[in-house]
Amino acid sequence: MLKAWSLTARTVAAVLVAAALASCGGGTAPPTRDEPPAIVDVVDDGFHGSLVDPPLRPPRVVLRDTRGGAVDLSRLDPDKATVLYFGFTHCDDVCPTTMADLAVARRLLPPALADRVVVWFVTVDPGRDTPAALQQWLRRFDPDFIGLRGPAEVVHRAERSLYLPESSPGPPTPPQPAGHHSQEAAGEDYQVDHAGSVYVFGPGDTTLLYTGGTTPQQYADDLRRLLTT
Repeated sequence: MLKAWSLTARTVAAVLVAAALASCGGGTAPPTRDEPPAIVDVVDDGFHGSLVDPPLRPPRVVLRDTRGGAVDLSRLDPDKATVLYFGFTHCDDVCPTTMADLAVARRLLPPALADRVVVWFVTVDPGRDTPAALQQWLRRFDPDFIGLRGPAEVVHRAERSLYLPESSPGPPTPPQPAGHHSQEAAGEDYQVDHAGSVYVFGPGDTTLLYTGGTTPQQYADDLRRLLTT
């Protein structure tokens, strides 16, 4: 018998805040919503990620890709699986690890399925993540990954719509002793708090949520299942 339990949107937000604190060493309070809390059922049905039911709607915001083209996050290709992640290129831990894992996951899929996986990386640090820098960084992992940028208020609106804590730059960080771990960019004087969660929007309005610890093979298994069922 499958195990199932219901979570209010407020609880989902708290879980995501906890994931952000664990991965980035900081975070903000859970976002508030004007609408009544939705009921979210997380069902143990064989996916490695958490299946969110009812599915979340993709953010209704328009961002710019690294070539200046407009990308409406709410207009998804119904025949593809779209992976959405918020991060920044100066991150020294969670962001590059996640991108590397997703790149390996795509390579584990047959080419016909890999072509149906879209990865969107939304920068939460557009000041340093210029289009050229963002594109160059993503190419280290997969040339098909798409970098997206936008004003902070638009990115924050997208984060809130997914119950994520808003990303924010931290105060200037003093020099740290050897061995100290932080998300600070080498040679820079600030860091950025952000969530480390991965969203996958698949065919049939399916939403999967990952909050850490997922292997490339597990991502690949879930993507294969989404695209073949």
